[in-house]
Amino acid sequence: MKKVFIAFLAAASAAAIAAQAPAESSSPRSIVFLGFQSEDVTPSGLAILSELVRREISIAPGFSLVERADLDALLREQELGLSDAFDPKGASRIGRLAGAQSLMVGRIGILGTLYIISLRIVDVETGTVERAMTEEFMGNLEDIRKPVRIAAQKILRIPGIEVQQGEYIRVETEPAGVAVYVNGLFEGNGPVTVRVPRPGKYAVKLDAEGYKTWTQNVVVDANSTFFVKARLLRQEKVVDERIRALQDGRTALLTFATLYSAVASEALLYAFQTENPRLYIGLPLVAAPLSFFGALKATEGAVMNGGRTFMIVSSTLWGSTWGFAASFVFGAGGGADSGILRPEFAGLSVAGGLLYGAASTYLSAGGEPFPASRAWLFNLGSLLGAFLGLGVPYVLGAESPTVVYVGMLTGSLAGSATALWLTRDFTEGRNIGNLALGSLLEADPGSVSLGLPAPTLTSLPARADGRPALGLYVPLATVRY
Repeated sequence: MKKVFIAFLAAASAAAIAAQAPAESSSPRSIVFLGFQSEDVTPSGLAILSELVRREISIAPGFSLVERADLDALLREQELGLSDAFDPKGASRIGRLAGAQSLMVGRIGILGTLYIISLRIVDVETGTVERAMTEEFMGNLEDIRKPVRIAAQKILRIPGIEVQQGEYIRVETEPAGVAVYVNGLFEGNGPVTVRVPRPGKYAVKLDAEGYKTWTQNVVVDANSTFFVKARLLRQEKVVDERIRALQDGRTALLTFATLYSAVASEALLYAFQTENPRLYIGLPLVAAPLSFFGALKATEGAVMNGGRTFMIVSSTLWGSTWGFAASFVFGAGGGADSGILRPEFAGLSVAGGLLYGAASTYLSAGGEPFPASRAWLFNLGSLLGAFLGLGVPYVLGAESPTVVYVGMLTGSLAGSATALWLTRDFTEGRNIGNLALGSLLEADPGSVSLGLPAPTLTSLPARADGRPALGLYVPLATVRY
């Protein structure tokens, strides 16, 4: 009986010791977290991330969080900082000041577009590193909270951690600032990291003004990042679809420029009285293709509708008649050169055509189509002005061919300018209603404008025999005050 009682006491003692051992081993270990050190994250961001780690410590089994109350002031008094915590001696001193058994410190660094989160637990008594953990993260800074919590739970060995990085597409472009689209949705300007909702196939499109559009289908695996590095090719000139649709007159202009350059080169050789037959054959063969490719390049991306082409072509032809008109005027008196286009008149035709063509190209330029009706009225004004300039000297009895010719050219230029001014409000379509009709000169208070005198039929006082009388009224000037 005595032996049984002794055995019972031994068993009870062993059970008590066994029960006491885990209780002692399960006592929480006090730990203080000083925070994160980083040169790439703002102080306010580091403070938020540090609080996330402290919360994980407070709920972790086996650890007791020591608050940092007045610890910053103590560290300043001891001339210690966060960087000293990474040194074993410094960690021991800081841990003793905080009254903790362990000290945790952290760092956040950036390597390119990769965030590296490092945590370390140091034993205060020995100054040795008990545990260390590094977590990598690819994404936006505002999404770094979850990787920080994952790193804290790993180093604290919290059971049941579900570590999922997520799925991302990282886009880096040359040049930078390219618009990034994923499945048709704008996600920002590169370089950019896009988090996609799930693993799978995604269409990536890169677009930038002045560059060719870049597209590629990518496959993103679970918990991974797909890296896209693209170099966009420069597009020499982007032609708007609207401008492309308004180039219906471009072919006609290219054809005219090619043929006119060949004829003009022959006329210039004749004007300089060149007798070398090789030049008469070779110069048009050189001038024609050069003019074609020059006009092709000059009209790339320009509005070359039928109205603008008609304006340039007709104006060039009209200017080319200057030499023929001179031959007619100066040869009207007869003589050996009567009816013959002399060399100087051939050169005058080329000069007039080039001058009128360049002026009409400049005047018809713009982002809107040039109305064909305006081109018709421009040439009509030139023709009527030439007739007027030719008729006035004839009525006045001028005999000098120079006076007649100068009057004709002056009238042509004046008629062209007047037609352009009167049709300044024309747009593509029917515009004759926009023509400024009324007095030739209209003066309002503070402004003066030109118009076209429109004759109107009006009734006059009855004649002596009682029959009604009609008259033609031509307004020359109107003044308002």
